[in-house]
Amino acid sequence: MLLALLLSSCHQGGPTFSDIAPAEFPPADARRPSPKTEAWWLALNDSQLNGIVARVEQGNLTLAQARERLAAAAAISHSASSGFLPNVALSGSATGSSSRTKVDDISRRPAQLNLETEWEIALFGQDKLAQQSADLDRYIAAEDVNAAKLSVAAEAATSYVRLRALQHQRKNVDLLSSAKAKARDVATLRSRSGLATRFEAQAATEDSAAMAQQKRLLDNAIADEIQRIAVLQGVREGDATLSAMRPQPVASNARVTAVPADVLRQRADIRRAEFAVLKAGAEVGIATSDLYPKLHLSGMIGIGSPVSGSIFGVMGGPSLQMPIFDYGKRLDVVEVKKAQWREAVAAYRQSVLVADGEASSALRTLLAARLETARANSAYATAQKGLAQAKLLSREGLSDASALVTRQIEAADTRSQLTEATKNEAEALIAFAKATGGSLAAQAPGIATFPDKRRKSGS
Repeated sequence: MLLALLLSSCHQGGPTFSDIAPAEFPPADARRPSPKTEAWWLALNDSQLNGIVARVEQGNLTLAQARERLAAAAAISHSASSGFLPNVALSGSATGSSSRTKVDDISRRPAQLNLETEWEIALFGQDKLAQQSADLDRYIAAEDVNAAKLSVAAEAATSYVRLRALQHQRKNVDLLSSAKAKARDVATLRSRSGLATRFEAQAATEDSAAMAQQKRLLDNAIADEIQRIAVLQGVREGDATLSAMRPQPVASNARVTAVPADVLRQRADIRRAEFAVLKAGAEVGIATSDLYPKLHLSGMIGIGSPVSGSIFGVMGGPSLQMPIFDYGKRLDVVEVKKAQWREAVAAYRQSVLVADGEASSALRTLLAARLETARANSAYATAQKGLAQAKLLSREGLSDASALVTRQIEAADTRSQLTEATKNEAEALIAFAKATGGSLAAQAPGIATFPDKRRKSGS
């Protein structure tokens, strides 16, 4: 026992995250709760989208699975170190024999009832390492919940943005179809008057048929997006109110900044990778502790019969297990755990590189989308002025019908471009929020997301 206690001072534990953390990232704290995930979708300023995201967070089945995995990990973490605490058990046995010899040995009496206790003393911090490993599993599961929450919210927001864009494109097609029909009538009249060829009239007729087909495709795409939103909410039938056209979500008013390291670090995949490094370090410590002696204390109080003396008996004492020769098996396990720690380190560094690249790319895409939206807005405003002038000239009889139709087609085309640019900018904002872990700002304060400290706001 004295030798085991002396050897315990030689154990140094496993490697930690601070051994490999980049200079811009301070060492991780396993007890640090997950950072606050902002309601980034509020930047799109759409009340119906806000309701959809809330229902997705409540009913999404992928998210429900992640929450159940977190609950399981939390249950395991609750009693992870109990194996190193004294445990008590009640046992009874009865055996038959042709011999009438009375047995006084408390462990071998024919009929007995025993109260047994056993305690493996954690000499080398195995209890703390086991608890730390289980806690880190819980933290990893919590980050999986955060990742799933962000993913399904982003997917729902993207589907909603596309739905509204499709509905506006459907209206654009109606306007364009009306203009194409007028162009067809003009071409037919000009052809009959000998002012144009039959080819022009035929081309205009085919354009009208193409518009009808495009309407059918858009109607199908709209139904698909409504169904996709329903699936994300964990229901079968889509919300009928989504069929009514509403204004497109606009991202131009959302303030975004450059992406510092502290924003990237709130990404669930990076935090998960941090915790994986810490867990792998704890596993190295557990494997290393198996190289040292183990001390057990055990005892029993029993009642048994038949005996020649007292029916009561007490026995117990310490036992020491010292590994001497196992063909290097324990050392191999240590090397395995160290290799897994190095793998976790490589995975962490890879996640940092990927996150930085995704955030930078998302920011560039968003800025480019904003420039395109501004250009499309300007082009649409110019086309609207041209259409207004064409209508005035037509009313005054200063231009023919073909000039007005041309302006109507141009206005419909630029409106379609503006619809697409608005959609692309909103999608770029969603991608940027996802790339930064659910934040559009430079900093996000910490807040717990584990079962014992759950947010009331449901984020």
